[in-house]
Amino acid sequence: MSEISSHIRHSILYQFHLGNNARVAGRTICATVSEGTVADRTCRDWFKRFRDGDISLEDRPRSGCPLESDIDRLKIVIEHNLRFTTRELSVILGCNQSTIDRHSNQMGQ
Repeated sequence: MSEISSHIRHSILYQFHLGNNARVAGRTICATVSEGTVADRTCRDWFKRFRDGDISLEDRPRSGCPLESDIDRLKIVIEHNLRFTTRELSVILGCNQSTIDRHSNQMGQ
């Protein structure tokens, strides 16, 4: 997470603790920093998360994004020249076929 994102998220949490709603929080942050700094939707998403009891400011893991270990597994499979289609690899690793294509292209395969 970038330093700017971290500051914005802290500002949203601060506005939440002040008792403001998401719209007021977004407008206050934009008025303080600069217009367009944070979208209303972003504030609503973070406020929902805070109301649900999660006050962590870190990103949640996203589905479809391979973990480094999965990328390492892909490298091993490709290096050993095991014959799998990208579709089969996507099922094995649990990610999109386009992700397999992108990583195998980056590895020069």
